[in-house]
Amino acid sequence: MRSAVTRVLPLLIGCLVGQLLPAVAQMPGLRLDVLWLPGPLLLGWLLFTPRPAWRACVLSACAGTLLAMLFVPFVAMPRVLATLGEFALVLAVAWLLQRGRVGRAPLEGYRDIALFLALAVVLLPLCTAWCQALLASAADSPTLSRAFGPLVLCSSVSYLLLVPTLVNVERIVHTPERRIGWHWRTLAMAVVLLCALGAAWRMDWSEGVITPLLVLAPIPLLVWALIVFGVAGASVAMLVVACLGMQLSLAGLGPFALWDAEHSLVTAQVWSLGSGAALLFLGALSEQKLSNHLKLQQAYRRLGEVTGRMLVVQEEERTRIARDLHDDVNQSLAAISIRLSALRGQVAPAERPSVVELQEQLLSVSNDIRSISHELHPSILRFTGLASALDAFCIKRNARGALRLRCHIDDPPRLPDDQELSLFRIVQEAINNVDRHARASVADVLVAVRDGEWLLRIDDDGIGMPTACRSQLPPGLGMISMEERAHLLGGTLQVMRSPLGGTRIEVRFPLR
Repeated sequence: MRSAVTRVLPLLIGCLVGQLLPAVAQMPGLRLDVLWLPGPLLLGWLLFTPRPAWRACVLSACAGTLLAMLFVPFVAMPRVLATLGEFALVLAVAWLLQRGRVGRAPLEGYRDIALFLALAVVLLPLCTAWCQALLASAADSPTLSRAFGPLVLCSSVSYLLLVPTLVNVERIVHTPERRIGWHWRTLAMAVVLLCALGAAWRMDWSEGVITPLLVLAPIPLLVWALIVFGVAGASVAMLVVACLGMQLSLAGLGPFALWDAEHSLVTAQVWSLGSGAALLFLGALSEQKLSNHLKLQQAYRRLGEVTGRMLVVQEEERTRIARDLHDDVNQSLAAISIRLSALRGQVAPAERPSVVELQEQLLSVSNDIRSISHELHPSILRFTGLASALDAFCIKRNARGALRLRCHIDDPPRLPDDQELSLFRIVQEAINNVDRHARASVADVLVAVRDGEWLLRIDDDGIGMPTACRSQLPPGLGMISMEERAHLLGGTLQVMRSPLGGTRIEVRFPLR
């Protein structure tokens, strides 16, 4: 209930204020009727509101209009009737704009913008102005006695400026990843630029050659707002610039004040229509790039989640296989060795060396299975920690291979089991890569805490990586697995040239 009230209450207040502004339009130094609020407010609200809630929005707009007539005597009945008729047209235009738009935001594609310009900026203002002219002639109402052309221009500019602003600002409010440029420094810069534009337009430029430059002055500001704030920022900037230009033209200032007040206002309105329409299409191009970027980020995020789950499943499967090898296969081999020991006393003395050889081979196979089981799931990691597990790993690799490992572990604090396992797997995969591909004789493993960050570094004196591959990770499932484990730790993995002459793999992530 509270969300429904919050949704329709601003619309009710907006329509009420929109009805009152033309009645008090002749304020000294300020014209409040350069924009028409009720119809554009309702259309913008309908475009980002789910269709089941349209009835509440329309009723709220109608309630605001009727309240203006009931509580303020100088709001005439013909204006209220014209506004209610406009609401019916707005509802039809909103339905047409929403029709066939599945999975896309309002005013996102070029087709949607062209349809919006044709229906809401051209056709709807023409119909609304025609209805108001008929009601004015029938009721002889002074509040509706404006010429047909100015009515159409005022309505067109209002729909072109207000509807995209409402739609795009609503997307910013409900989409946090679109608020990249919205912080106080850029907002302060925008205010400074708008003030500078207003100051330049208020100056008395006697030379006529400066006027075209003043007309083009807002273009860099609008493009900058589009780049920094996105389509929402550009829409808000266009609304402010257009209102500033129209107010100054009525006061006889700015680049549009070339004739009397009414003709200058028409010039500012036509400029606003052209600039606003061009900005809509330019914003659509920017919005498509931003949407593709956000979709790519979402795809990478989902890929990371899937990879993380895959690594978890892989560790679970490794644990199961290690347990089966240790508990089942090794126990069976031990039972066979016991049977051979019993058999050794029953065979002829000449055959006993063969039985002893079989026992020794069986013991060697059992040791190999035990070693594979420990590599698949290092149980020492869970009980004694990462430092002890890496020490044991280095001792075993030094005992069985030509690659000499030198481990430097600065007694780091304990981490959760999954993080210690990820670090251990990164070391394991990196050393396997060095052993298979680097043709190295020495590899250094460093685990330490530096400047509030965990640091894991593996250096080797091998052949290194080709120059073309140093700036990016080489292909391979092992390297991809290490990089993904580093991301799961909340850190980064870098591959660079090692001081030993080979390759350096460095993982850093924050210490929590």
